[in-house]
Amino acid sequence: MKTVLFFISSTRHSCRDRLEGIYRFSRQHDWHVQVVERSFHAVQVREQIDFWSPIGVIAECGSGADELNTESFGDLPVVYFDADQRSRGPGHYVGSDSRSVAQLAAAHLLSLDLPNYAFVAFRYPLFWSNERRDAFAAAVNKAGRGCSVFDPGRKQPPHVRQKKLAAWLGDLPHPCGVFAANDYVGEEVINACAQKGLSVPGDIAVLGVDNDEQICENLSPTLSSIAPDFAEGGYLAAEMLGRLIGNPRSKPESHLFKVTRVVTRQSTRRMACDRSRVAAAVEMIRRRACDGISVGDVVSVMGVPRRTAEMHFREATGHTILDEIDDMRFAKVFALLKNPHQSLDALPALCGFATGAALRKAFRLRTGMSMRDWRKSCLK
Repeated sequence: MKTVLFFISSTRHSCRDRLEGIYRFSRQHDWHVQVVERSFHAVQVREQIDFWSPIGVIAECGSGADELNTESFGDLPVVYFDADQRSRGPGHYVGSDSRSVAQLAAAHLLSLDLPNYAFVAFRYPLFWSNERRDAFAAAVNKAGRGCSVFDPGRKQPPHVRQKKLAAWLGDLPHPCGVFAANDYVGEEVINACAQKGLSVPGDIAVLGVDNDEQICENLSPTLSSIAPDFAEGGYLAAEMLGRLIGNPRSKPESHLFKVTRVVTRQSTRRMACDRSRVAAAVEMIRRRACDGISVGDVVSVMGVPRRTAEMHFREATGHTILDEIDDMRFAKVFALLKNPHQSLDALPALCGFATGAALRKAFRLRTGMSMRDWRKSCLK
């Protein structure tokens, strides 16, 4: 059995998607992927290696992971995932593109045309948080705007950090667009705003990273977030490890995986106060478009006559209620089609279309292609 060890903290939302990418490669190469959880106990790396006798290792190091070092792995082929190359030295690396993440964050927040911008760093110093901070500040500065930074520079008790963060947010000039280092930090920002009596997104518009739905969908207001392509990152890591196993003396290399999009939720959806009904309608559509809701369902939430609802919705968003529903449904269609193992027959029910024929017709009208051909072109 050709076993590959994957050292990871499975409590992280991205674990599932990273694994999907690794499994996709492993199925093609007859690997057994053994996940080694390192969150709840100290991992004895050498003991794991001696027990499993792996042909290679993928080591996720986004939260530090000092125990995952070259001394522990010896001559075993290893690919580091989200590791700081500068501290570890030459090797094989796959990581998130911090610069692209920060530039997309800046573009999204700058599109809100706010006078002020800020960045909130991770809970303790980590290289990717610093990279996002610097790239975001550079992008905002390039647009002629300043960037305030909350970065205590050391780990603090959660209640101490939260108190300082709330005070800092209160002292910022408002309104302000805040880029949080990741969704955990975005949650801290929204909670601190509530403590300080600040309106989100009125006073503070908040954007996180990772699109961790368990966090983003359960905050009030819901948290907008950048969605990195973690599945692509997992596949790249496995692909790199495959090359390294075939040629252990191959030169060190590194690759960055892409971000896909900003998932816009309430925390950056700024509308005039008299458009609160439209904001509620947009949030309903975002949450329930794929449940098969109709324009009438949305109008009922707005609590005004249909003609008035349609007029207010178009004035606030630039398009119709039906356009918004269709856009949300097709966003999910496109995302699912990128998974080569997703059945096409299941898409109508998953994405809110009444029948397969209705989806196929709408898809061709939107793209000029069949779903099968679109998938082939996307996966080339």
